[in-house]
Amino acid sequence: MSARSFVRPAAQRMPRWVLVPLALFLGLVAFLAVGLQRNPQEIPSPLIGQPAPTFRLPVLGGSDTFGVVQFKGQLTLVNLWATWCAGCREEHPILMALSRQPGLQMVGLNYKELQASELAGQDPLGAPAVQKASERSQAWLQKHGQAFDVNLLDLDGRVGMDFGVYGLPETYLVDRAGVVRFKHAGPLTPDVVQHKLLPLLRSLP
Repeated sequence: MSARSFVRPAAQRMPRWVLVPLALFLGLVAFLAVGLQRNPQEIPSPLIGQPAPTFRLPVLGGSDTFGVVQFKGQLTLVNLWATWCAGCREEHPILMALSRQPGLQMVGLNYKELQASELAGQDPLGAPAVQKASERSQAWLQKHGQAFDVNLLDLDGRVGMDFGVYGLPETYLVDRAGVVRFKHAGPLTPDVVQHKLLPLLRSLP
């Protein structure tokens, strides 16, 4: 049999116009496969090494406000949480233990405590919404323990979005110069605290 007999007829060859979308499709599949294998807790934050976002928010259960300027001169752990967040309840005993760490300021950022279905068109910053969110948050902290030196109400979520919130809970460490040094997405674990957070705390001046 001659070599020509092994050559596919032109009519049976795949048209070139099919190859381009096929290549794009395979590239997309490979991109998604790599993305799905990545741990969202390990996705680096663009805030690392940058100043913490500027903000001023009301303090839970009081008439005071608290702003980023009050991070200066303090090592500050910022924890984004809400009472509806299951992971927040899971990590809370760890936050309680961290609250006993000398020289560490604990700041809770109560993020979007009232969901859209509860607001039903109300202003999330209006007095009724603030009162409802405050009462619920205070009751939760009384039940599970007050881990925070100060807890702030981010009811419209703007400050959380400035931090680049991926999903609750999230934790950030801000140094004495107001620069973000650490981010963890998801519940803190003893392993993360022991091998990442505490060594970093000890290394910061």
